[in-house]
Parts: sequence; structure tokens; C-alpha cells
Amino acid sequence: MESLLELFRIGRGPSSSHTMGPSKAAGLFGARCPEAAGFRVHLYGSLAATGRGHLTDVALVEGLAPRPVEIAWHPDIVLPAHPNGLKFEALDGAGAVTTTWTVFSIGGGALAENPGAQRPAGLYPMNNMRDILAW
Repeated sequence: MESLLELFRIGRGPSSSHTMGPSKAAGLFGARCPEAAGFRVHLYGSLAATGRGHLTDVALVEGLAPRPVEIAWHPDIVLPAHPNGLKFEALDGAGAVTTTWTVFSIGGGALAENPGAQRPAGLYPMNNMRDILAW
């Protein structure tokens, strides 16, 4: 954990990994692709299986507005890195893919491109239970 702000995030619910994370990712990708005529977003694993009930689709559409968004649901495909995978595709006027981005909503509204990678040392370098108890 880098700071207490990671624990106390404010955003729409009902699930931070299914709404806050995808909404944040949509905003980032939309800003990266201002020339896009539209978008396609592939949802994998848990995001696809429960995303409609958690309003994942609404968060994505609002995050990429005002451009059109097509959502592809893949509940039977779990990407190896994490169960909450998203693949964004920016589309040109003819519907061809111009840019892609795969990202994972890892909880609490946080995103990771490679959730299996080691995190850098943070403010609280506690590596085991002994460190935590000593703190």
C-alpha cells in the first residue's frame, strides 16, 4: 500500500473492481485515443460474468462518451494474469481497430497492465507477519 488514499476511494458502486476500475480505464483510454470514432471493449472472466449486474457496461459507456461503445462479453475466457480483464479497442470511421489496450481491474478502483509483476517498494515495507506485528 502506498498510502491510506488507497483504502478510502470514492466512486460509483456497487463494486469498485467492476465499476470504478473499468470507468477509470475507459476515461484513460478515451483520452489516449481522441481521434477514435468509436470503441469496442472486451470483458473477460468475472467482469463479463457479473458485469451487467454491477453496471460495468454503464461505467464503460459513460467513461467513453460521447462516442459509441460496443461491449463484447466473454465470461468463459479468463485471462491468465487476473480474472477482471478488459481489452479496449479504438475504432476508426470504417470500424477498423487502430489502438488496443489490455488492462486489469485489480480491486478498489486500481488498474494494472501486468498484475503479476512485482510492486515497487512502498511507504510501508512490511514483508511478513513479523514486520506487521512489530509495527
